[in-house]
Amino acid sequence: MKTQNGKLLLVMLVVVVWVSGLQLGSAQTFQNVPVNGGASLTQLSAGGTSIWALDTAGQPYIYQAGGFVAAGNLSLAQIAVAGGNSVQVDEVWGLDSSGQIYVGSPSDSGWQFFQVPGLLAQIAVGAGYSKCYPYEVWGISASNQIYRFNHCNQQFEQIPGLLTRLTVGGGAIWGIDSSNHIFRFDSPSQTFKQVPGRLIQVTVGVDGVWGINSSGYVYQFDPATQRFVQLPGVLSRIAAGGNGVWGLTARGAIYRFDPSAQRFVSVPGVLAQIAVGYGGGVWGINASRQAYAFHSTGTAHPQDRKGLPEWPPDPCIRQ
Repeated sequence: MKTQNGKLLLVMLVVVVWVSGLQLGSAQTFQNVPVNGGASLTQLSAGGTSIWALDTAGQPYIYQAGGFVAAGNLSLAQIAVAGGNSVQVDEVWGLDSSGQIYVGSPSDSGWQFFQVPGLLAQIAVGAGYSKCYPYEVWGISASNQIYRFNHCNQQFEQIPGLLTRLTVGGGAIWGIDSSNHIFRFDSPSQTFKQVPGRLIQVTVGVDGVWGINSSGYVYQFDPATQRFVQLPGVLSRIAAGGNGVWGLTARGAIYRFDPSAQRFVSVPGVLAQIAVGYGGGVWGINASRQAYAFHSTGTAHPQDRKGLPEWPPDPCIRQ
């Protein structure tokens, strides 16, 4: 009888532990975040101290008190937010459908956006570390020319080179040209220098520089060899910041990089877009244009250890 009771208690204990693990794991998911007025979102930008979004009409929204609320009365096609930390707030920049440039500023009556001279096709923002560049604000024109905003003279200054995509993070600036060649901004020479390999996306986080090529192969930059090294798996989107390295597959499956395992592991949910902040958290938009925020408590769900499928080495980049 004692043996049977002991077995029963053991089974009950196993069940309790298993259920507890599922409950803890279920908290490691993306949870829906309300948007004031039920607006549909098309873009998210997570910074160091704030999270912003645009709806289908280009209306800017800021996350406050558990939901997104309208901020500003203009229509934007792009929004970029970053640079905030314990001593400074995020800078908020945007472009309208004509490429006109705007910078946001908080006021007693809410947020106001002021136009800045110039026209851009893309804008990127990150933290800066010098007097004239307390924030790194970069842009690309419709003709692929590169511009950097100088906070001392309040102007965008042209930088030599041509790029089609830019990313800024941790004071580092990387870009890709029309042939998918990779470039890194060299501060001493104030020029972009080419790095071996070809990628269609590149992103900068606290753990390094990451990218994917036209086949979806995932790469991490190795400072020792000054080359991008292929990792297992395939992604269609990748994003990095202070809140880790995240990616989406073509079907919207979510993955995050596990440094201890050196691979991407599965996270429950499906998203169409993902944004990673430098303290602002990890956010996403699903196919229905609803906002989601990642919440993580307790131990990892067993599924969270499931990695991306193995793929053969990419022959396009020499190892």
